[in-house]
Amino acid sequence: MTETHKGEHHAFIAQLIELREAAGQPSYGRMNRLSRAPGIPKELPTSTLSDILNGKRERLPDWELVSSFVTVCHRHAEQTGLPVAPLGTVPQWQARWLAARKEPRAQATGAYEPRTHTTGTYDLYRTPAEEADRRTSRMVAYLVRRAAEGDSEPAYRLAIIKALLGEVAESRHWAYVAVQRRHPGAEAFDRHRPPIDLAADLAFAYGRAYEQEGPSKLDIARAYYRLAAGHGHLRAAERLRAMRAVPFGKLLPAPLPTDHRPGPG
Repeated sequence: MTETHKGEHHAFIAQLIELREAAGQPSYGRMNRLSRAPGIPKELPTSTLSDILNGKRERLPDWELVSSFVTVCHRHAEQTGLPVAPLGTVPQWQARWLAARKEPRAQATGAYEPRTHTTGTYDLYRTPAEEADRRTSRMVAYLVRRAAEGDSEPAYRLAIIKALLGEVAESRHWAYVAVQRRHPGAEAFDRHRPPIDLAADLAFAYGRAYEQEGPSKLDIARAYYRLAAGHGHLRAAERLRAMRAVPFGKLLPAPLPTDHRPGPG
């Protein structure tokens, strides 16, 4: 595989990772179950999904698998109340797949327009602010849905994120909810006034934990790093720079001490 084809391959996989994130980050098991429904071209085994999204396969997935992936993401988004229009249509994804394969008819039909930047590789220093904000908004929407199910961890994370976004009243609301649900870190966070420095430290810790989980979680890591770096957290800013400095899918070992994600997993 040439370097050009490797670049196209990595960019396309990054787009699939972004699609799954935009659809509400369905679990591999959930995607497998949805792929067994009528009208889905191909079943999506969890091991296959893991291999593809974690960069363990050198070849692009075949079109039937990609079509099933896109359709499953649409169905999960529909079932969880997320908008499906931003996810792209199956024909649009076929054009992207053909372009990644360097198929000439993808360009000849006019169905595919080159993107001005590679999706799935944004950071504080290169991604347009509106795109980074959209990704943070999707993360917040996902956590709100999780918090509605009664879990304390999403409420705790929302308190942290809202504090870093400058939404003080909402941050206090979610901190209160997390306290009521007995999150182990919530009382300390709620007592910390103002909570910005603590929130930035916690966002950095979440970012480190997600970065260590592998390529499929790098966008989430960057979102947390961006929130922390926006309030002067130097280690978060350094991680963003380091992630930008290396080729996609080939992160260098982080030169920072290992941090653990706060609160229950």
